[in-house]
Amino acid sequence: MPITEDGDLIHRLDRLIIDDGGQQRLFNVLRARSAKNCWLIQFDEVRDMDTAKGLKGAGVCVDDSELRPLDEDEFFIHDLISAKVYSTDDEYLGVITGFFEAGNQGVCEVTDESGMFLFPASQEVLREIVPGEKVIINLLPGLRDLNR
Repeated sequence: MPITEDGDLIHRLDRLIIDDGGQQRLFNVLRARSAKNCWLIQFDEVRDMDTAKGLKGAGVCVDDSELRPLDEDEFFIHDLISAKVYSTDDEYLGVITGFFEAGNQGVCEVTDESGMFLFPASQEVLREIVPGEKVIINLLPGLRDLNR
């Protein structure tokens, strides 16, 4: 299931990175097509059912060079993961350890020494993203304690 808004991406790729529990390998795409909310991909290196089953649950990634340029108000999810989170008052809040969709909005999971909290990836909350390094958020009153 793709987590990109670039629906044409699958038709431009000759190779994909398969991330199987932290081990990444490059696979050559033989055929690929969209089917409802999924992509169906046949890889040259996957020639039998046992090999395919061994990849169940693995992530499919693309090299950043294959991605389209972002508009000013857009971001890549992988630029958020592992980024340190600070409030607009420069208070350290933790590290982004996860991201998921909730309806039509993304939600970031932040973990610190006292636990985890969530914040919406909205323009009202997300103020600045320095890819792979830090995220500055508008810490709305009660947000940190609301969903611990």
